[in-house]
Amino acid sequence: MTQSGPPAADVASRHREAYRLDAERRVRGCVQPVRLRGQRNLVDTRTGEVTTLYDSADELDGQVYVRCGDRRARVCPSCSREYKGDAWHLLLCGLAGGKGVPADVAKRPCTFLTLTAPSFGPVHGARGGNPCRARRNRPRCPHDRPLWCTRRHGRDDRQLGEPLCEDCYDYVGHVLWQWHAPELWRRFCIALQRELAKAVGLKVTEFRAVCRISYSKVVEFQARGVVHFHAPIRLDGPVGPDGAACALPLGTAELERAIVAAAGRVALDSEPLRDGTTRRLAWGTQVDLRSIVDTAARDSGRAGRVVHPEQVAAYLAKYLTKTTEDFGLPARVGTPGQARAAGARPHAVNIVRTAYRLSREHEAYGRMRRCLATLGYRGHPITKSRAYSVTFGQLRLARRLHRRDPDQADGLDVRRVRDVEVSNGLELVSSFVYVGRGFLGLHQADDAAASAARARSQPSQAA
Repeated sequence: MTQSGPPAADVASRHREAYRLDAERRVRGCVQPVRLRGQRNLVDTRTGEVTTLYDSADELDGQVYVRCGDRRARVCPSCSREYKGDAWHLLLCGLAGGKGVPADVAKRPCTFLTLTAPSFGPVHGARGGNPCRARRNRPRCPHDRPLWCTRRHGRDDRQLGEPLCEDCYDYVGHVLWQWHAPELWRRFCIALQRELAKAVGLKVTEFRAVCRISYSKVVEFQARGVVHFHAPIRLDGPVGPDGAACALPLGTAELERAIVAAAGRVALDSEPLRDGTTRRLAWGTQVDLRSIVDTAARDSGRAGRVVHPEQVAAYLAKYLTKTTEDFGLPARVGTPGQARAAGARPHAVNIVRTAYRLSREHEAYGRMRRCLATLGYRGHPITKSRAYSVTFGQLRLARRLHRRDPDQADGLDVRRVRDVEVSNGLELVSSFVYVGRGFLGLHQADDAAASAARARSQPSQAA
């Protein structure tokens, strides 16, 4: 009497369970991984010999799973949490050292700057539990709408950031300022260098030879839908954090005075509008500065005049996982109608409508249609000067090396690690193609595993 094997349903169930566990292990909690297929080879350019370092065909289903890396908490909590942690390390290393950055940077002149946009019209705001806009005379705008509000708005109030009168609100100025904000920051950096050089009686070229301005800039969207910039700014010697400190008589006080002067003088004119007029664009009058000192209390909050490096890093990393989805906007917006259909707030829809109209009316703003989901802002959520600290790529590479060999990766200078040591005459060649996104369904997983098994068996059969 012969014994039959396990039922086919049990075998399929075990295959599916093996696929699920293997896929989840590879992406470490990512909910929308990217699926790729390909190889990673080491090629000897002298002999043509190819050594395969990795082949996705060796995986259970013949595919490699890569984390999506999305920083938005609403899209992928796991990748967002990892991005937030990397941002915290990137920011903190430039303020207190670590990951190969000398700890000496904590003793250099450093301040935490916040630059805001000017006012484009009165909006509803949270006033720390006080009435929004209490006015005894209860004024009204030219459209006969009240310019006062006695409500106490909570942080989740959908009216927060909405204009008191949308017909009075300068939506064109708002969108133009948002579009040109990266250029305003570039001009601010140039002006700051000139102000510091003037403070010590040097020409700009002479100043650059002995001092370098290092910074990291993080963008935050205010409730009114306009960005403001947070930036830790540090003064280094000519070679950055690795060399000696700046030898000029410049401290944190001198740095902050130069920042205020530079922010006040920076301005630019927009391209001519349809009626031939231009807009003068500049920073708002509020320039907030907090000196960064490693002896400050860590739990004092951001209200103090002096803040700790860890406070600054934690405060900025928190905002990097937030996007304009808080305004009800989807990740991609092509028209104002799409924004309205997605449930965006009326103020956000008006901003999108204005940006869409400007992109169609003016050739200079044609690319603004690509930035409707970010309310016309075309910059990155975080940028840094070259010598501020480590990079996201270096942190991610160090994490991969740590997973392979925790003992060998500990204590490495993150800025100088290499994935594979490639000698002269050898070249690392990777070739991967996009297969899809997300986990496979149960039957798809069965088919993929069977196909990968057949592909693995072909070489042996041919032999």
